[in-house]
Amino acid sequence: MRLSRLFIDTPFIIGQEVVLPKDSAHYLLNVIRLRVGATVIVFNGQGGEYVARLITATKKNALLQIDEHKEIERESSLSLTLVQAISRPEHFSYTLQKSVELGVKHIIPVITKNSPPLDKNKMNIRKQHWRKIIIGACEQCGRNRLPLLDDALPLKTWLIQSQSESQSEYKLILSPTGEHNLYETIRQNKLDKITMLIGAEGGLSETEMQEAMQAGYLDIRLGPRVLRTETASVAILAICQAWAGDLK
Repeated sequence: MRLSRLFIDTPFIIGQEVVLPKDSAHYLLNVIRLRVGATVIVFNGQGGEYVARLITATKKNALLQIDEHKEIERESSLSLTLVQAISRPEHFSYTLQKSVELGVKHIIPVITKNSPPLDKNKMNIRKQHWRKIIIGACEQCGRNRLPLLDDALPLKTWLIQSQSESQSEYKLILSPTGEHNLYETIRQNKLDKITMLIGAEGGLSETEMQEAMQAGYLDIRLGPRVLRTETASVAILAICQAWAGDLK
């Protein structure tokens, strides 16, 4: 039987008793209906995971006892960064979830010409929602480290900022008219760090494409068909992991 996994943002010590956050307690007690004595897996994003037992379950709270630490890591050797244009909420949420499952280590939401209208006053709320999606995906897929999630910013701002950072990564941009083949690019280069830029519905504008290429991004094509933004992200990340990461 697969044990339930929970992310709890706190340091753990063997023998420690941990009061579960309200949402986690509700999930354990009312959704999957665990009872006192049940075993669960918890992690805090600092590496490894912990075996814990439910020792108290009331209407007001749930208490776990930390019993054992396991040095288990499920991170890919390929360092994948996803620079994803913000798309419609349901599509962006799907992209976040699947990119976490596929081992992305860093997610940078960017605002592009074809991104939907965004209320700047609600961006913190959006980021909190995105973080919950990331946590849920890590709980489901077994990852013990949360991918980094940056604040959303305009694509042009990101391109300017990223040029001053480390140039050790290989930077790719997905385009239906790209002049380079993804397989050949990966095969000819021993890649261990890839940054992938993907547009929203409607793709990136010609100006955005040119700005990205001037910032060092290589335009990549992915077959003869035009993919939806959420399909493109999943496909390209899976291919990168299959050819250069932990799915090969």
